Amino acid sequence: MERRLAAIMFTDIAGYTRMTQANESAALELLEEHRAVLRPIISAHGGIEVKTIGDAFLVEFKSALDAVTCGVEMQRKMAERNSTVPEPRKVEIRVGIHLGDVVHSSGDVYGDAVNVASRVEPLAEPGGVCISQQVYDNIRNKTELQIAKMGEVELKNVELPMAVYSVRLRASDSEAPKGAPRERLAVLPFVNISPDPNDGYFADGLTEELISKLSEVKGLKVIARTSVMNYKKKEKSVSQIGRELEAGSIIEGSVRKAGNRIRVTVQLIDSRTEEHLWASNYDKELDDIFAIQSDVASKVAGSVSAGLLPVARREDTQDVEAYTLYIKGVQLFHEGTASALRESVALFDNSIMRFRPCGVAFHFQE
Repeated sequence: MERRLAAIMFTDIAGYTRMTQANESAALELLEEHRAVLRPIISAHGGIEVKTIGDAFLVEFKSALDAVTCGVEMQRKMAERNSTVPEPRKVEIRVGIHLGDVVHSSGDVYGDAVNVASRVEPLAEPGGVCISQQVYDNIRNKTELQIAKMGEVELKNVELPMAVYSVRLRASDSEAPKGAPRERLAVLPFVNISPDPNDGYFADGLTEELISKLSEVKGLKVIARTSVMNYKKKEKSVSQIGRELEAGSIIEGSVRKAGNRIRVTVQLIDSRTEEHLWASNYDKELDDIFAIQSDVASKVAGSVSAGLLPVARREDTQDVEAYTLYIKGVQLFHEGTASALRESVALFDNSIMRFRPCGVAFHFQE
């Protein structure tokens, strides 16, 4: 056995299983045709085809930069081919690349690098190239390619979360994101990074409160909660989410709650360019959560358009315990089960009684 550092590339055909179920013979024909397009490109960039696995290629490169350049060229050639054939014969591939140690034995390669590359590849969009943190660190000062961070993801059989990146192709080589207006805004579910995973309700509550507060800004069009919550465990790039929701601006962030302290990180991103329009960190007492929400809403309104009106002020409770009971209730309410609804009503009752001691209680009926 021989161990060495290598860049490992995985590719596969998007939707190939569906293609085989619809017409197996046509799918096999397209499989061979796509292999004929890719093999000369792999060879030209110094890649060694280790093997094919169904519709996938496993390729080894001595250089991470060669691997990424090859992946980009493969996507350009496939896009060029697809522009000349009818819709049923179009083939889109995903490309994933990782850099690490591999072990050679009996003509095959093994090791964590192979496993990670196989997990990174499905994160790429059809027609896209996705790379690991290790590849990005190796090539970032050696290429003019535009590379955007997709975020931290948990990969199967990989111990720690890993940052992954999307390599952008030129607009002439792939479909550019649709130009949704900046004022059309999506607030993605905030990520809970608190020591206690049960504090996830707080991140969800902050997401919902921001949606509500931003909806009060005249001129903003805010995507509904039910649509954005589908991206709670997103493995998609900001540009892809923007296209799917037709949103020109995306808000994403994280919440860390520890005792009576809260740390909130928020960033506003242009979904068309993935450029940051505004970002801020808040490290405050839990009592300041309402001020944080108001400040974020005001800063977002100012960033997406100078012509928007200020955030409308409403009378919020200043009782953090009442607020906490309320957002716990909201989370349970969205679960929709009888037991969750019953518990949410009890939490709403307690919240109201703290905020307004003579408030009227809710009652739940099967």
